[in-house]
Amino acid sequence: MQIFQVAPGASRSSMIDCVARWLSPPGPPLDVCSVPNTTEAIVSTSGTGDVEGRLARLEQRDERLTRALEQLAQREGGPVAKPGRDWDAYAAVIASFIGLLALAVSGYTAYVQRQQLRAQVWPHLVLWYSNVNLGLYVSNQGTGPARIAAVRVTVDGAPVKTWKDVQRVAGFTGDEGVILSTVHSLVLPADKDRPILQPRENEQSRVRFKDLLRNEAHPISITVCYCSTLDDCWTAGLGNVSPEVIVDGQAHPPDACPIPAGQQFLD
Repeated sequence: MQIFQVAPGASRSSMIDCVARWLSPPGPPLDVCSVPNTTEAIVSTSGTGDVEGRLARLEQRDERLTRALEQLAQREGGPVAKPGRDWDAYAAVIASFIGLLALAVSGYTAYVQRQQLRAQVWPHLVLWYSNVNLGLYVSNQGTGPARIAAVRVTVDGAPVKTWKDVQRVAGFTGDEGVILSTVHSLVLPADKDRPILQPRENEQSRVRFKDLLRNEAHPISITVCYCSTLDDCWTAGLGNVSPEVIVDGQAHPPDACPIPAGQQFLD
């Protein structure tokens, strides 16, 4: 039996080198791998084949270990794998989109409902003359009540404040007179007519009243600002009304009435 010695804790490569030297012919009867703090390893000369087999297995393990290290290095140095889909992020985006869509639908629904409500309470005043029942009249041909906010009356193109001023400028005297109606702050229901100004039941009043009609001696003009219950306001007119005062079909807020405060009719 031959004996060789290796240091405790020696590396595997050192052990392989030592055994290879021991197996190299011609070897001495006893080969000692001298290192500090050695221990003895007993190898039977009759088991030389077993040692070679073990060396071959160790080399195979070294090769496998080397290949494994190379593959690990390639994996670490290779391209970063694509991350998987973040379904939570997709769900959050979809939920936000649905929320915005619901908000838009809600806003549009509120707008449509308000437009429908406006149509239900929309007033439309018309001022007109009548030669059958001689007089000036106002009619509400809309679907909702009309609240008259301001009125302007002119005779011969000059603003007047009261019906007495109208009679004075038109030259009413003696038994000549008119039957008048208050129009300032009037609320007129839908599909209703109301007389504004009529002559008294005598011929003198009727003849003098005709002077107030269009293209007569003292033509009268009336401008009315009126509003709905939703405070949408419009302007209507009778007679020679200036186009910068009347804008048919266009609504405006109550404080945008085109009649100046100093020209507003008081009756």
